[in-house]
Amino acid sequence: MRRFLKLKALALFALMTWAVLAILPSVQAIAPDSMTLPTWVTDNFTSRFQLGLDLQGGLHLEYSVAVDEAVQNKLDQVAGELEAGFRSKKNIEVQVAREGNDTLTITFASPDDVANATPDVMGVAFDLLERVDVDEGPTEDDGVITLKLPEDKLNQIRTESVGTALDTVRSRVDAMGVSEPNIYPKNRQLVVELPGLSDTATEVRAAATDAARGLQDVIVGAEHPNPTTLELRGDPGAFRLTIPESDAEAVLREVFEGRFAPDGLTIVDDRITSELVLMEGDAEIAADPSTVLVGLSPAAREAVLSDAGDFRRLLKIIERQAVLSMHLVDDETTLGDTGKPYLRAVYEANLVTKGMGIAVNRLPEYKREGGATVKDPYAFYAKERKTLEDFFKSLPPQYRPPAGLEIAYGPVSLKTKRNAEPEVVWRTHVVKARAGVTGEHVVSATVAFDQQTGAPEVNVTLDSVGARAMEELSGENIGRRMAIVLDDAVRSDPVFNDRIGKNFRITLGASPGQSPREAANDLTKVLKSGSLPARLQKEFEIRVGADLGEQSVRSGAKAFIYGMAAVVFFMLIYYRASGFIAVFALLLNMVLIMAAMAVFGATLTLPGIAGIVLTIGMAVDANVIVFERIRDYIRDGYTARAAIESGYDRAFTTIFDAQLTTAIAGIVLFQYGSGPIRGFAVTLLIGIATSIFTGVFCSRLFFDFQANRRGFDRVSI
Repeated sequence: MRRFLKLKALALFALMTWAVLAILPSVQAIAPDSMTLPTWVTDNFTSRFQLGLDLQGGLHLEYSVAVDEAVQNKLDQVAGELEAGFRSKKNIEVQVAREGNDTLTITFASPDDVANATPDVMGVAFDLLERVDVDEGPTEDDGVITLKLPEDKLNQIRTESVGTALDTVRSRVDAMGVSEPNIYPKNRQLVVELPGLSDTATEVRAAATDAARGLQDVIVGAEHPNPTTLELRGDPGAFRLTIPESDAEAVLREVFEGRFAPDGLTIVDDRITSELVLMEGDAEIAADPSTVLVGLSPAAREAVLSDAGDFRRLLKIIERQAVLSMHLVDDETTLGDTGKPYLRAVYEANLVTKGMGIAVNRLPEYKREGGATVKDPYAFYAKERKTLEDFFKSLPPQYRPPAGLEIAYGPVSLKTKRNAEPEVVWRTHVVKARAGVTGEHVVSATVAFDQQTGAPEVNVTLDSVGARAMEELSGENIGRRMAIVLDDAVRSDPVFNDRIGKNFRITLGASPGQSPREAANDLTKVLKSGSLPARLQKEFEIRVGADLGEQSVRSGAKAFIYGMAAVVFFMLIYYRASGFIAVFALLLNMVLIMAAMAVFGATLTLPGIAGIVLTIGMAVDANVIVFERIRDYIRDGYTARAAIESGYDRAFTTIFDAQLTTAIAGIVLFQYGSGPIRGFAVTLLIGIATSIFTGVFCSRLFFDFQANRRGFDRVSI
């Protein structure tokens, strides 16, 4: 083992030089003012480790994926393809209905038509469903085919839906330019960690400043002169209020008498822009009655964070289902025996009464020469969507929408009063329940502008399957309207003037809370990233402030330093000169761990720091095993050189076995743990690999250099 010592030393020196250079960009990113790196370093070492949410602050979100909804969407897609297949290939009409989450039934007009269910038509279903015989209900002898979704296929769709949602959310976050997001699955949930996003100190400080200014004005108006405020260091949402020669808290209770909340600490007053709360100060403030500590209440802080523009917009984009679907508008199908289109029948039944907040308009007819003519369409309007939804849900059974139809809702901009500005209201659309074309066939989406009006619009291109479906839908319904539904809201309802194919455009109408340009840009991003396979439901949200992150860094650094110092002290005292070798190997180990994390782009979290501290102990443990073996061999009369060689050779198996069992535990933690646990596992696994290298190879290299000296006959251990 003492051969090629200089070559080994040179290789170790090159490795450590590379490791240090690999770490420097990460250090510079964490503390930009600490150093300036040469361009050749930043150009060649681009990877770096990231600070986790608990170290630099940020936003932690957990979403559950409605996987059963993804299954239903898949079955509905197959149902539509089956109906279209029987129509085009067999020239017969069938009704395909979904029952629950795992069954489709195909109903034929005559039992004899069941023979038309040949593989060329049914093939689209057999990749997913199985044809089964049922014990109860109509059978194939009655003209009904039942298709069942096997359990393994059901679980596969659920798993794929979580994976698709993960990729979609990751694409959307990347499109927003958020740096270093951490997005990963957890069972049927998605965890989204966005470091640095919660740094809303500017917004909080601005709200506190406005509130402090209003507070001063009220106090001065109550004839208490010269109140001053000073921001509290470390908390931009709090400030020190000083009223010279007065008891500050007593003055506040006098001025705002009757305006304190039941807790006796929160001030709620319209003269102040935000709720304020009396806070407990430090000893210096407590000793000065003319000064009191005041800050934004938790509710006020939450309101500021919720109103932060980028934060709110990003959440909307993440949660946006972006399910784009085109439904044929049906203003013609009559309701039962009334002989009238559905909405007209509901209106003329006097079901809309005064005070409901619902207006009903008869709209102009729409048509196209050579196509359909739709006369006297009706629409219901309300300021809130919920008003319309509650109305239609409460209708008697005989006035529910006819089979195959449903009510869709969309925002429109209307003048509700003369000489008033238009406002956004909601209106109804009667549409076919099954979509003619869905957003999964979208290939590209770009923002453009109408040449006449200058209004932003979104140009959409479909793939070949979507283009064929769109061509069929438009060709059979020239003169009728098509509702373009995005996230369960009708965004546009153009008339089919001609047969269209793979290219069409969405002209965006009213979008509550967004400008048309912003709505067009966001729609383009979500369409490019793809539709979510199912809804995301927010289960958990927490914001970690940057100040808390800094405190975590300091605490973690202290733990690291104290642990390192204790180990170094023990090794130097107990193993003397050999202890110096172990300490140097330990430092090399730390450098290699950080370099490996930088190369792999790993995230350093507070549990990760705990893993590094644990690694210190395990790395020293390897040296302790070797050193004790060397001591034993020296006691048995071995020469120093022989004791070193035998000690390392015999100890390696023990070290490797111990580290292997720990690595297995680390792999399990990484595979099944959540974010913090995975962070601990990553540093633990990297530390195990580097500990074996430094404890067995590096430290032995130093001993071999000693043993190679002429006259070497004792080792300080």
